[in-house]
Amino acid sequence: MANKSKFNREQVVQSACQLFWLKGFSGTSTRDLQETINMRPGSVYAAFGSKEGLYAEALKCYSNEMKAKLDECLQASESKLTGLQLFVEKILVLEAESTPTDVCMLVKASSEFCDDNVNLKKLSLRLLEEFELYLTQIFQAAQDKGELKPSIKACEYARLFQIQFIGIRNYLVRVEDKKIRQNLIEQMFNLLKTF
Repeated sequence: MANKSKFNREQVVQSACQLFWLKGFSGTSTRDLQETINMRPGSVYAAFGSKEGLYAEALKCYSNEMKAKLDECLQASESKLTGLQLFVEKILVLEAESTPTDVCMLVKASSEFCDDNVNLKKLSLRLLEEFELYLTQIFQAAQDKGELKPSIKACEYARLFQIQFIGIRNYLVRVEDKKIRQNLIEQMFNLLKTF
């Protein structure tokens, strides 16, 4: 009879994601992982192949959660732009105190790795690119509904959105005032509408 897994894989990846997001890959020790996910190093290696394997799953988990939150906001809104703004407000204002850091985990990952871990760098960049492609589809739909100018390419709107969103998130690392957060979000969407 095969041994059944004695842990909830999804829960372990979720907990590891929060830890890696806070400390980064290099800053997370084996002991940190052991305490956070309640697994011995041998069990981590048996389940995920390596710390890198667990980190890769954590990055994918983060990316999927961001996409799910965006989808939820789009479904709850009358327009694509309203849904996008609701998503940004959710991440930057409503959930700001419950996340390990304001910095996007994918951006943090893509800047953490150089030549020492090419696979994780490639994965973080690929996930960022996939999110941008998804945003491009959303902006194309917004253009098709007349919410934005058709003369600008949807991919350019997606790039501007990402630049603004990532920039604001990084800026907010040192700013706690919720009014400033809201003002920056409003400026971001005014810029998108007049781009």
